[in-house]
Amino acid sequence: MFEPQVLYTACLWFIFGISALSFPALFFFTAPYGRHKTGEKGIGAGMNATLGWWLMELPPPIVFAFVFSRGEHRAELVPLLILGIWEAHYFYRSFVFPFLLSVKNKKKPYLAVSVGFSFNVINGFLNAYAITNLAPHLTLDWLRDPRCWLGIALMIIGFSICFHSDRVLRNLRKPGETGYKIPHGGFYRWVSSPNYLGEIIEWAGFAMLTWTPAGLAFLVFSISNLFPRAFSHHRWYQEQFEDYPKERKAILPGLL
Repeated sequence: MFEPQVLYTACLWFIFGISALSFPALFFFTAPYGRHKTGEKGIGAGMNATLGWWLMELPPPIVFAFVFSRGEHRAELVPLLILGIWEAHYFYRSFVFPFLLSVKNKKKPYLAVSVGFSFNVINGFLNAYAITNLAPHLTLDWLRDPRCWLGIALMIIGFSICFHSDRVLRNLRKPGETGYKIPHGGFYRWVSSPNYLGEIIEWAGFAMLTWTPAGLAFLVFSISNLFPRAFSHHRWYQEQFEDYPKERKAILPGLL
């Protein structure tokens, strides 16, 4: 069995490596699920979408808390503050968000669930281990560092954008309706995927708050997957709707 430090290093470089490969690749290959499904089965058989989302988002709060509880600095205030922020985020993502989805008749591919589940296990371990064992700067003095509070502010802003954008999408369809519509309101005024933008902002805040290589790896992985997906969504909207707002960008207001 790997020593924790060795496992941490291996997982860290694995995430950076996967991110470096997936970022360019996903601009040329769009994973065929959701609106990008190219056939009846997309990328394979699937399970109930609500169950799939729940299973995929289940590891972060559990793995993070387990690893954190065994860390050297687990009882210190700043790591505990970060633990609370992480668990609050993933309580929503794991135990609230999946059950708000209007996806009763939709399937989430087993492959997508498996990949998401695996990444979340690794990511939960990486960040909890880094915060409680490899971050000597996370002392009470860190509470006077602007990176701490700027990071928290960015996380709140990013989460707020995600929450509102997801709500707009859920309210697009009336009961019994299917198909896709053009979303409006909030950050949809400027970009096609504000939920992705919000998530990137949130994890940029987390990377700043923790100031660890693991936090940076999480941000890099998020960008490498969400940026290309946002461009795929943007093209899809433009192809499906002739009246799609021309001033909208894919993910960065006024830029991209």
